[in-house]
Amino acid sequence: MMSNFFKSLVIATLGICLTSWVNAQEIKARLGTSLPEVHPQTMGARKFSEIVDKKSNGRIKITVYSSAQLGSDQQMQSALRGGTQEFTVPSTATLANLVKEFGVIGLPFSFSSERQADAVLDGPFGQGLMARLPERDLVGLAFWENGFRNFTNSKRPIVKADDLTGLKVRTMQNNLYIDLFNGLGANAVPMPVNELFTALETHAVDAQENPFTVVHAQKFYDVQKYLSTTGHAYDALALIASKKFWDGLKPEDRQLLLAAAQEATLYQRQVSRELNSRTRSELVKLGMQINDVSDAERQAMRTKLAPVIAKHQAAVGEETAKAFFAAIAAAPK
Repeated sequence: MMSNFFKSLVIATLGICLTSWVNAQEIKARLGTSLPEVHPQTMGARKFSEIVDKKSNGRIKITVYSSAQLGSDQQMQSALRGGTQEFTVPSTATLANLVKEFGVIGLPFSFSSERQADAVLDGPFGQGLMARLPERDLVGLAFWENGFRNFTNSKRPIVKADDLTGLKVRTMQNNLYIDLFNGLGANAVPMPVNELFTALETHAVDAQENPFTVVHAQKFYDVQKYLSTTGHAYDALALIASKKFWDGLKPEDRQLLLAAAQEATLYQRQVSRELNSRTRSELVKLGMQINDVSDAERQAMRTKLAPVIAKHQAAVGEETAKAFFAAIAAAPK
């Protein structure tokens, strides 16, 4: 018969092993976004968290913090690099401050459709960009979508490039966007998106540019009267992880997260496109005056921006720019 001492030893050992196994398996992480709950950025983040929870049977828990609760895009990227936060979904325009090659995505008037953007970013070119992130202590999981950016302002409709002259335009904290708006005759004012509503309300800036979904989610219709569909740049988001966090995961958990990211990508892009399409009419009902900018005027803007485009092609590297435009040419329209 087993002695009481031996029984106690076996029970204690099993308890320690079970506790260690549970603790080793449980993973908790934070995912921060800069936009509200109703925006596709945060909706995609929540879907990613749900899929991960389901695939891991509740073992991996990702808590989502929206509306810049964990800081601006730049602050959250720094937190990921330092290992104090696990996930975020910044615009690739802000990510370009760390990895310059990401700046090529925002070159004005490059993409003609979302389908074309998907093909380029999901293909070898986009994956080549993601492969540059580990050297900056980050890991790329997937490209998501913010959408084509349009101007809003409180002064007048933007019908032609000259209508931008003298407007104080908030830009992302990105050199390309600063040069873009200055190149069109506006005065660029870089600031995080979570500070923008107050700046518009107090007239510290006259204008801003974002997809329809951001204009709606951030309630810019309360402080901006005019929206002009310039579609001057396509804005992609990147679901990224802390390399320090990623390196501590088992291979099977990395694969689970990658699979969840790909599944969430399909949802996020679909929601983004449906909302961008539907939100336009909602903004009109909310009092915004929307005008469509003609293809001829958009081409005139692109021509005016030729020096800016040339400068930033050189900044990201001619090889990167050449590969980018080759990928666009090979992609479906």
